[in-house]
Amino acid sequence: MIKKGKKWAVIPEAFSKNPSSFTRLRLKNFLLSLLVSALSALSVAWCLSAFAGIDSALVLLAVVPFLLVAVFLYKVAMAKVSTTYQAAYFLEYCRARYESDKKGALRNEADIHNRAIWSFAKKLKNAEAHKRLWKYVNAMANTKKIPPDVMAETMYG
Repeated sequence: MIKKGKKWAVIPEAFSKNPSSFTRLRLKNFLLSLLVSALSALSVAWCLSAFAGIDSALVLLAVVPFLLVAVFLYKVAMAKVSTTYQAAYFLEYCRARYESDKKGALRNEADIHNRAIWSFAKKLKNAEAHKRLWKYVNAMANTKKIPPDVMAETMYG
């Protein structure tokens, strides 16, 4: 998300303090995908050779579709993570905007955005310190507690 210019994206402390851990995670992900794809292809090749009498040299050809499925599932998972963080940020943005409107303080959009970024980062760092980052982000993203003024604005605006 940071590469796409999302200023509010938060990098977990485990990765920001040790960038090589992200590389290790990607390597583990690749090796696991390769292993699962190879084992799946091996089982398909065994079934084809045992029951259909097809040559087991097709194992190499069967790895490719399983790798494509692994890449697709990885991209879907990363998109889900990005969407979850965006929904959580939107909730924090709505709270910052609602509090500003409730106080009657006239603030421009940039001030509300900066306040939401600051508040969001502070809450996520606190959740990470308590080892509940993903649980907290999911709870924020899935909440239905939208301030009433925002709901009225979207429904009747």
